[in-house]
Amino acid sequence: MEVSQIIDKAASRRSETRIAFLKEFCMGAIVMLGLVLCYRGVTGAFAESESLSLGLTGRANSASFAQPIAISPFLQTSTRQMVWVPEAKLRKRDRQGERHRIYNKAIKSAVKTRTKKALRAIDEAKKGGISNEADLQASDKLMSEAYKEIDKAITKGVMKKNTGARQKSRIATWRKKLLIENGLYSPEAAPQSA
Repeated sequence: MEVSQIIDKAASRRSETRIAFLKEFCMGAIVMLGLVLCYRGVTGAFAESESLSLGLTGRANSASFAQPIAISPFLQTSTRQMVWVPEAKLRKRDRQGERHRIYNKAIKSAVKTRTKKALRAIDEAKKGGISNEADLQASDKLMSEAYKEIDKAITKGVMKKNTGARQKSRIATWRKKLLIENGLYSPEAAPQSA
């Protein structure tokens, strides 16, 4: 064996050793990054967009790793919020989705509030006792407002038609039961099939 062959063999062994070391190092770094991302995802610590940036938008803040911020999973807006998305159209879609979520939440909240008020008014009338349908004027007004909010939600596409119909039926059923209990309304006998 010549000296040049021995040197080439030693160099190739060294390069193979370096490559193996680099592979192990990279795999370890990837595993650690994965663990950090999983930990951050579980605790919801990505409240700030620059808390872990991988050099794409800024620097990683060491204080952000020290104490994770606990955020409820219901308050997190998107799964893509945890990582930096390179496509601008996806980031824009996330921003639009967040705006629509807030808008829809406000409308759904208004529907729930009006429905609760109407049902509460019917319940109070039930506790107070009624002698005629005129005693239900306050609850009828609240029922009308609830129906209006439900219809708005359906028109704007926040709520489906059948969901709105079910909620309106629930309010009407409460009122009807109250009238039946106080003897102001008697349901007609069901027609008999021959």
